[in-house]
Amino acid sequence: MVPDIAFDLRYLRYAILAAEHGSFRRAAEILSVSQSTVSRRIQILERRIGIALFDRHRSGARVTLAGERFLDEAAIGAKHLHQAVDTVTRAKRGSVGVLRVGLTACLANSFLAAIFAAYRSRFPAIEVTFEEGTSQLIAGALLNGRLDVAFMLAGPQLLGCRSEGLWEEAIYLAVPASHAVASLPRFTWNDVRQETFLVMADARGPEIEDYLVRQLSGSEIRPKISVQHVGCENLLSMVAQGFGIAVATNSVGDMTYPGVRFVPIADREDRFSFSAVWSEANQNPALKFLIDMSLGRRVKAKG
Repeated sequence: MVPDIAFDLRYLRYAILAAEHGSFRRAAEILSVSQSTVSRRIQILERRIGIALFDRHRSGARVTLAGERFLDEAAIGAKHLHQAVDTVTRAKRGSVGVLRVGLTACLANSFLAAIFAAYRSRFPAIEVTFEEGTSQLIAGALLNGRLDVAFMLAGPQLLGCRSEGLWEEAIYLAVPASHAVASLPRFTWNDVRQETFLVMADARGPEIEDYLVRQLSGSEIRPKISVQHVGCENLLSMVAQGFGIAVATNSVGDMTYPGVRFVPIADREDRFSFSAVWSEANQNPALKFLIDMSLGRRVKAKG
C-alpha cells in the first residue's frame, strides 16, 4: 500500500531529531514538547509508512536499518518540500517570480530608470523581462496575458484593463548643429514645416509619425517622413549628417550628441503623456508592488 504522504511534516521532524540524538527525551527537549508527544507522533508515522523506525529500549531509542534508510531519504525530500513551500509563500508575497513588461517608452527615461532600479533593489529575486513593440502589439499582448504591464503612450482605454497616467515628457526637435533652428530658444512647427523628419521604425515610431501628421498636415501639404530601421544613436548620427531632423523627448533631449542640437517646442503644454496599463484580472503579486511603486512616483516632465 502506498503510504499517505499528507501526514504532518512535524512527525517526520520528530523522528529525524530522535534519530540524530538517539533519544526521544532529547528530541522532546529540543522541540519543547513532552516525551510522550514525540513517542506518540513517531508511532503514528511508523503506522502510516508501515515500518518500524526505532528499536525502543530503556536507555533510549536506536534507529532500525530500514528507519535509517527512510529518514535519510525523507530528510532530503522534506528539505525540498520546505523549499518549495517557501518559494510559493514568497511568490505570493511578490518577493520572487516573473514580471513581464511591455514598452513603447524608452527604458532609459529617467522615470522608468528610477522605478526599475528601485524595484530591482527591493526585489532582486524577481525576474523582469521586457518586450518592445508598437502600442497595438503591446495592447494585444496585455489582453492575451503574455504581458503583465505596459508602459506606453496614453491612448484609448483597453477593455478589462486599468490605466494610470504616470509621467509626461516635453517635446524637443533634434536638428543638425548648423541648422537655422539650432540657434532658436524654442521652435514652432512653422519653422520646420518643409523639413524631412526621420522616424525610427520601433515601438514609438508609429505614434511619432501620427503626431507629425497631426501637427504638420494642411489642406495641400503632408509632412515629409522618412522611416528608418535604426536605433536612437544611429538616427541621431543621421541628423548630425544632415539627412533630416527628428522629434525627441526630454529623456533624449537632456543628452548631448556630437553635431546635434535639441531645441524645445514653443508650446510648453504640448507633451507626450505615458501611462502604466495592466489587466484588472492579473493577480501576479510582483505586478502589484511595481504598480504601487510607480504610482508613488508620478511626475510631470520638465522642459
